Amino acid sequence: MRVRVRHNHLLVAAALFASVGNSAVHIAIPWLVLETTGSSANAGIVLGISGFSVIFTAPLIGGLIAILGARPVSIWADIISAASVVLFPIIGSLFELNLASLLIIAIIGAMFDPAGATARKSLIRGVAERDGLSLLKFNGTYEAAATIGTVIGPTGAAIAIGLIGVNATFYLIALVFVCASVLALFIPAIIIPSETESIFSVGNVVRETRIGMNALWRDKPLLSLVGLYTLLTAIYMPVESIVLSRYFRDLNEPQTLGFVLSAMSVGIVIGALQFHRAVQKFSPGNLVIISMTLIGAVVCAMAALPNAIIFIALGLALGLAFGPVSPMSNYLVQQRMPQHLHGPVFGTQFSLMYLATPAGTLALGLIVQSVSISPLLFAIGALFIGVTLLVGFTGPLRRLTIDSTNS
Repeated sequence: MRVRVRHNHLLVAAALFASVGNSAVHIAIPWLVLETTGSSANAGIVLGISGFSVIFTAPLIGGLIAILGARPVSIWADIISAASVVLFPIIGSLFELNLASLLIIAIIGAMFDPAGATARKSLIRGVAERDGLSLLKFNGTYEAAATIGTVIGPTGAAIAIGLIGVNATFYLIALVFVCASVLALFIPAIIIPSETESIFSVGNVVRETRIGMNALWRDKPLLSLVGLYTLLTAIYMPVESIVLSRYFRDLNEPQTLGFVLSAMSVGIVIGALQFHRAVQKFSPGNLVIISMTLIGAVVCAMAALPNAIIFIALGLALGLAFGPVSPMSNYLVQQRMPQHLHGPVFGTQFSLMYLATPAGTLALGLIVQSVSISPLLFAIGALFIGVTLLVGFTGPLRRLTIDSTNS
């Protein structure tokens, strides 16, 4: 009997594998830098600068997708990621690695990170329609798979490094990226007619990118949502990477931090899978306000610095509140924007997020050195709530609906 593989399964699996690879890299690279240079500061420099380099390529990814198509960009982005990953052990075996060479290789790999994710998001609507799926449910499933990958990746990388060493781990990560690329290869090409010529050139890529940015600029409610997400990303992301890391490091309880972050991931998966139910009960604008306000409230509760069990429960609650956010953002773009603009609009969103994260991390990294953890967490949570309520009730976000005249 012939087994028919559904295209949505391929896309979800590709997202899972790519997420595993991208998150595993964030464990393997710092480990290699520490082994090579013996400096944790150098590990931070390599990750920080390579992450910042994405800002220069991310804005053009959407235009590239509009010209070449989402599937080819997804395929080649993961191939390039695989190639950049194996450069670490290959260069290390041929020459002696140093901080400069590690940084160059890391930048090459990081520059193409947003391409695969943006391309896969651009395929969601076409694949869902081809397989006759509910777009609401499929967005939740897709984001849940990507989140599961961020749990598997770091854990798998850490185990692999212990069993086979860091160099062999890079080859394993490259194989994961290749799997993501091969899965995308079997997704049928989805032809989306563009309103402009589709001949590849730098000028056309820039033009398509500008068209997507202009479309987002004209849709003020959606623009308000993207702006709010960007601002809150800058405020919140350093909480995990800096504030909580410092707190649990001072307590010498890294395992508790791991449980808290894992609980967040579990909550995000559950919340994403329940997105289709949440959006049926609340309008998009209200769902944004509720989710973001709850996140701020949880961060304020963390300021009490409770015991480990309560901290883990708060992590789960935070994940549940955040879970519907990404699938809802996807769905609103898919419904309010013409399909040929999904790549440029998603690309613009990724660009803003990649800009916000290092900016927020840098700012909070300087603040956390001179402020105690408890009042800092409370201030971050209160700021989160204040910004959400201000934007939600005074700006165009309150007019955000599923449909738009742009659709």
